Amino acid sequence: MIKNKLRKIEIFKTLSDTEIEKIVAISVIKKFSRENILFYEGEMPTYFYILLDGHVKFYKTNVKGQELILHFFTKPIMMAEMPSLEKIPFRATAIVMKDETEILFIERERFIDLLDEDNEFSFYIIRSLSQKIRELEVAINRNLIYDAITKVCSFIEERPKDLEERKHVEIALILNMAQETLSRVLKKLKKLDILDKKCKLLDPHKLRMFLEF
Repeated sequence: MIKNKLRKIEIFKTLSDTEIEKIVAISVIKKFSRENILFYEGEMPTYFYILLDGHVKFYKTNVKGQELILHFFTKPIMMAEMPSLEKIPFRATAIVMKDETEILFIERERFIDLLDEDNEFSFYIIRSLSQKIRELEVAINRNLIYDAITKVCSFIEERPKDLEERKHVEIALILNMAQETLSRVLKKLKKLDILDKKCKLLDPHKLRMFLEF
């Protein structure tokens, strides 16, 4: 069962059954309820973390007590690779956002030994890290620089299908804005014929107008 779930994650797709079994042998699955904390900012990692099912939010808190959401994971993926690889403190707090969320905990030291044995697998881990860094840059821009409509347009350009498939309350949470604000922006984009009634993207060129500075 664990093997099948790991196969759905990009970085594990190229591994042989034997390699997958080695990972399973040093792992354990845990289920969490909404609002459970996986780890706090500043803690040291002892595992690698794989989201198998559910939702997990990574956030930091500023001096005013406001949340800055860095990642909102909803699909099977490896999380917090950099701190686990480098054995440095977590840069954010991770909180479960959905009941029955499943996380695979992989023993850190033994997993690193496996990486040392397989250069190709190490490459996929590095590529995953690069993607997370790009996503983090986007998240920082959204939260610190962009106004509401630019935040929404940036999100649509990056992940157009999410707007059709996800609940608006989830998207508002990812974008760090009130649901009412998101609704107003979407209404405006529909009036401009950028989105249709079901929030499907109609005109990428018009959308880009809100992203050009």
